Amino acid sequence: MKKFRFLAAAFAAAALLVLFLPAFASAAESEEENAQAPAYARIEQDGVYLYRSPSADSGLFVLPSSYFVKLSGEAGEYYIVEYLSGTQGRTAVRGYCLREEVTPVDYTPATPYLYYAVDVTFRTEADTGLPAGFITEYTVSAPYYGTFRFGSSTYYYVELNGAFGYVPATACSLLDYPLNTEHTETPAPEETEPEPEPQQSGGLSVAGIVLLCVLGAAGLGLLYFLFRPAHAKKSAPREEEAEEFYR
Repeated sequence: MKKFRFLAAAFAAAALLVLFLPAFASAAESEEENAQAPAYARIEQDGVYLYRSPSADSGLFVLPSSYFVKLSGEAGEYYIVEYLSGTQGRTAVRGYCLREEVTPVDYTPATPYLYYAVDVTFRTEADTGLPAGFITEYTVSAPYYGTFRFGSSTYYYVELNGAFGYVPATACSLLDYPLNTEHTETPAPEETEPEPEPQQSGGLSVAGIVLLCVLGAAGLGLLYFLFRPAHAKKSAPREEEAEEFYR
């Protein structure tokens, strides 16, 4: 009877293992895919717009080339991106970039965004008739995000007092920021012989390992009970049987 109970426990452990192993494998594969998905894309050409919506007529500004945008999803032929997110002193801008105009990278850049400010000078008209002592010109520093061209005029997309807007380039200091050369300093991966593909074990969790141990113990116990040597029944010596017969 004990042998049949042990067999039932072994089969139950095996059934649990079969049920849970596919889930462990699926979770491990999902984590591996997320780890390999590119998180940033590099702006490798001039004229790459950050769009307010996935539409060609909703351009906010032209992103500075050689820098990066952070990828957060896809929308048809566009990437959903973030710019200057997680940067102290800057407000993140979220929008869209055409997928064909940016290049996803397989590394996290140390300096993904351009951290730059321009001096914006505000002037009043010379013939306003203001008395002496009035300030007719003042200059402020404004975080620079990108460039916007309207007809033959150029504007800068900046942030002032928590609000975004466009200021004429003629009212600002000349742009003079460094290009991001980080991509040229990234060493090329060494060529190595392809490693043999690992068996698809699915990356077992602690629960999976425990189930394997239970199944292994059950299997050993099952083998023991199936193949252990049978104990011979004790029988009285024939001489004693004879004595008992003639008494």
